[in-house]
Amino acid sequence: MSHDRNQSILYKVTSPQMLADRLLISREELDALLADADPYKRWIDKKSGRAIQEPRPRLAKVHRRIAMLLARIDTPPYLHSAKKGRSYISNAAAHSVEDGCVKIDVRRFYPSARAQAVYHFFRDRMACEGDVAGMLAKLLMVDGHLPTGSSASPIVSYFAYEDLFHELSVLAEACGCKMTVYVDDIVFTGAGATRRLLFEARKAIGKRHLHGHKTKLFRPGQPRIVTGVAVTHNGLRLPNRRQVRIAEDQKLFDDLPLGREKLIVARRLTGRLFEASQIDAGWRVRAEAMAALRDDIQRKIGR
Repeated sequence: MSHDRNQSILYKVTSPQMLADRLLISREELDALLADADPYKRWIDKKSGRAIQEPRPRLAKVHRRIAMLLARIDTPPYLHSAKKGRSYISNAAAHSVEDGCVKIDVRRFYPSARAQAVYHFFRDRMACEGDVAGMLAKLLMVDGHLPTGSSASPIVSYFAYEDLFHELSVLAEACGCKMTVYVDDIVFTGAGATRRLLFEARKAIGKRHLHGHKTKLFRPGQPRIVTGVAVTHNGLRLPNRRQVRIAEDQKLFDDLPLGREKLIVARRLTGRLFEASQIDAGWRVRAEAMAALRDDIQRKIGR
């Protein structure tokens, strides 16, 4: 159940003790987290090359608590990330292939998100005392930016820059477009989805010391990929690159002898097929068949 922000228990937090109480930790635990020099696990993701900062268990628990509390606050209908019942699929489903489309990503959104923006959200829009806002910003930031591996970063990034997203929504309405936001992915669909809108959107993003990139324009009727989902005349479909990965896994599965490696591939392929079925129900039968094969292999090898 969502509510106005002034009904949030993170609204008007006036002291460190009150903050600790709202986060369901002791004051001593709060002080220890704030004093921890580096409460993050760090690594480089091999596929993307991105630096990942994941909060260690004690801090991760606090991040989950903050994320849950912020996600309960009412947000505009254009937001599809970090909200119950919404996902990258609902984000894609909000758009039609019949109209023109502008896509723009905020480049390196989490690494570019400023501590000042998070601080001002809690102090000015959540009416917290300055020292409390500073504590929340410190708990939620790493090296002066939002951590890439935190469960709180999706919703915190929205609220820290909600003035930007509001400005973009006003621009969309003025251009007769529908806008959606999924973390750093902003999509406009409508008659006014033109280069002019793209120019104005990038200007608004740049005013916040952020950068728009991966910009794309689509003509009316031209199929497009929105948050990893193909939006076509026949509805939502699985993009070709994801179908290729499924085909590659299927071939690998078929070629492998019974054993641990075959089970690993079966688990991965089952996950990919069920995720595909959320986009296109036509994949459901195949997903269920692979799940049965996976379970059969599990029984046979006893692992």
